[in-house]
Parts: sequence; structure tokens; C-alpha cells
Amino acid sequence: MIENGKTIFVPWDFKGVSEYALDHALFYSAKTKLDVCLIYVVKKESLVKETKSKLDKIAADVHARKGKRVRTIVEVGTFHSGLKKAAGENQTAMIFVGIDGYKGIQKYIGTTILNVLSGAVIPAVVVQRPKRTRSTFSILCPIDQRKESKLLLKWIAFLARYIALKVYLVYPEFEEPGTNRRIFRNVAFAKNFLNTEKVDFATECFSVFDFNNSIVSFSRKRGIDLILSLTKKESGYRSYFTTPKSHYLIANEEKIPVMCVTSTRKMWKFIPFK
Repeated sequence: MIENGKTIFVPWDFKGVSEYALDHALFYSAKTKLDVCLIYVVKKESLVKETKSKLDKIAADVHARKGKRVRTIVEVGTFHSGLKKAAGENQTAMIFVGIDGYKGIQKYIGTTILNVLSGAVIPAVVVQRPKRTRSTFSILCPIDQRKESKLLLKWIAFLARYIALKVYLVYPEFEEPGTNRRIFRNVAFAKNFLNTEKVDFATECFSVFDFNNSIVSFSRKRGIDLILSLTKKESGYRSYFTTPKSHYLIANEEKIPVMCVTSTRKMWKFIPFK
């Protein structure tokens, strides 16, 4: 969340999955009072006017059906460069992306979506279905041996300002005692942090050999509304949330939304990390 962040972006592709992303974005907008903006990136300046007209019609339809006003933006460039430019100019706080399962994560508007997610400073929530109507809201937060996993807690603290949360901290168990000690320290930190923030939480331990499968299975049984995930920044970085495992988690068969957060130096410019 950028300091003074004001906008939630929904990249539009004129398909049904964009509607799913918008559905979730409107929920978070209602809770946080952030604006929602539909964005589309074109390759040529000559396409801007026509595309903007199409987006404006969609925005008008959203207002008529849901009583919510959304803004529209059309940028020129590649999907990645256009989204990054517009995000910086509009104080974007979160991005909601709709995908169609594993097929959708492989390609999104002509680019590999994982490359976009792993290079983004702004967290992106990947969704595969409309927002479910529920009286409660629960988050699953994986904690591993990396110090960066603590960053996920800051996003929990931010969301907890606006939504009553139930958080499940899940962590893997390794065969190496040294690795487990690092994980246990991170879990202890997470518990203390959430206690300080007065966030309701519980913990679960899964085998490292089936960790992502266990996350998805547990989330299905508990009716989890959002899974947090660290996305890989560098291809050589060892992680249990990287390709192809990250593909499986982000495009999980239970269609549970996943918030992708990349650890970068620029992350510390964001509100929750102050």
C-alpha cells in the first residue's frame, strides 16, 4: 500500500474473469474507501479513444447494476510498462487480476502473468471466481524460514484496520533442525506481532514435501477467503513458492484468491512497512 494510496486497479481484458476481479475489488473498496479504476493497455496511441469509450460504457454499466462508480484509464505500451506507469501516477494501492485457471496464469493480455506479479511492488490479488458472500473473513498466511515472510504480516495488519479477520499461520516442517529453528523463530515473531495488533489467529504445521497441496486443502476445509504468498523476485532464489509451485498455488483448483507480494527495497515505501 503506497503512502496515501488512493486507488485499486483492475486490469480489464473484456472477458468474464475481469468481472471476477472487479467483484473482489469493489468489496475491498467498500471496506477501505479506496477508489476502483479499470485499466487497459493498448499498443498504439490511435487505439486509445476507442478503447476508452468501451471502458466508459462498462463503468456506466457497473454504476447502473451495482451503484458503484469506477474510473477508467487507457495507457499506451506493453501491459507491464503501461500498468507500472499508471500505477505510479494514480497512487495505486492494490491490483486485482482475474485469471482462468492455469491457462490464465500462463498468459494474460499477451504476457506471462507470473512475470508481472513477481516484478510488482504493489501487491496483486489473483482471483478466479466472484466474491463469495460471507459473514466472516479469513486469511491464510504461510510462514517459512525466510525473513521476508514477515512482510506478509504487515498486509494482515493493514487489512485488519478495516475488516474483522481470522488468520491462520501455516508453516512447513523440514528434516533439517537448523531450518526448522529459523521457521520457529519466524512463527514466534508472527504470533507476537498478531497479538500486538489484536488479530485473532491460529497456527498449523504441514509437511514440507506437500506444503502447497496442504495449503489449498486446508483453505478449502476452512473456507479461507484469501491466501497470502511471496512471489519470487530472482529466478535463482530458492523458495517453496516459486515456479512451478507458485503456478499451482496462485491458480489453485479451489479458486481461492491469492495475494501475491514481492519482497523488494521499494516495498518499504508502503504504509504497512513504515
